[in-house]
Amino acid sequence: MEKLACSLARMSSDPIKILSGLIWTLMALWGLTCTACAGQTPARCIVIDKGIHRLFLCRHGEIIKRIPVSLGIDSMSPKRHRGDGSTPEGYYYVTYKKAKSRFHKFLGISYPNEVDAWMGLRAGYISLGEFRSIVRAISAGSPPPDDTALGGGIGIHGGGIYRGKGRHRTRDWTEGCIAVEDHAMDIIYAFCRLGDPVVIFNSRHAFFDMVRPFGAPVSIDKALRPVHQKGVYISRFGLDTGLGQVFLRLEEKADYSRSIEIAVFEGTSGPPEYIVFDHNGDGKLECRDREIGSLDTATGIVRNPYTRLRLELTRALRRGRLLRYPEKCSLYRR
Repeated sequence: MEKLACSLARMSSDPIKILSGLIWTLMALWGLTCTACAGQTPARCIVIDKGIHRLFLCRHGEIIKRIPVSLGIDSMSPKRHRGDGSTPEGYYYVTYKKAKSRFHKFLGISYPNEVDAWMGLRAGYISLGEFRSIVRAISAGSPPPDDTALGGGIGIHGGGIYRGKGRHRTRDWTEGCIAVEDHAMDIIYAFCRLGDPVVIFNSRHAFFDMVRPFGAPVSIDKALRPVHQKGVYISRFGLDTGLGQVFLRLEEKADYSRSIEIAVFEGTSGPPEYIVFDHNGDGKLECRDREIGSLDTATGIVRNPYTRLRLELTRALRRGRLLRYPEKCSLYRR
């Protein structure tokens, strides 16, 4: 892969050679057809950015309300198992609404999702049978089981941003849920419907860690088990950004090394305009990384395209502009 990127980077400036090289590269590495999928921005979406302690109510991909939140006792880490005090990160949906609860009102969300289950299976927290039951529930749009070692019962509720008084006042006090002031919970409760997406991420994570919770396994066998390719776990997802549709392919190896390939499609057909091969997923262009093509805007060519792309990806996450299943939109071939 790296040799292929190096050879393309050394190509001449002839536009025909560059275009043919881009098409060949993407057909080989991504399995692309010539048509990008249409936008799938939801009508309503709840987004929580753990990095800045904010909840966003989004309508058709635009923020209409910003609300401060409190998180789990471990406010930085993604939830991995029951009792870790962490708030989950990933793509979820509202599973139920409870008008009266211990903390004013409650919105249940679909933790654990299929990515949580995949990570839990790899870490040995759950069995293959438990993994299958979670995947089946998520595929059916039902609440996932909450009796595994991954935990459950996560949601958004009232109760206030802070607990305690004076010097003992605490910001992040929940067991993994998202807490807001009661009056804000009334607004959130009235805004959402069952099945509405809930996107949770941490903008203060390293780049790979920020996007990792959204990468679903590329292939699952007949036994509903994720398949790794020669010890490499591959996942992917897409985002609808201000630069166009962006698709990310994440690789993780048994030795914990990881990398990201990103393709930006500015139009609805044809090859991508810009490709990045980030060998360690740190979000920086270094000696072993490669970029092909450029990003064009109304003001001209972007001088630092990868920096601009990272900002656009964060911005798209905060607006809930996830293309959750790009393989169903004819972009990927199974």
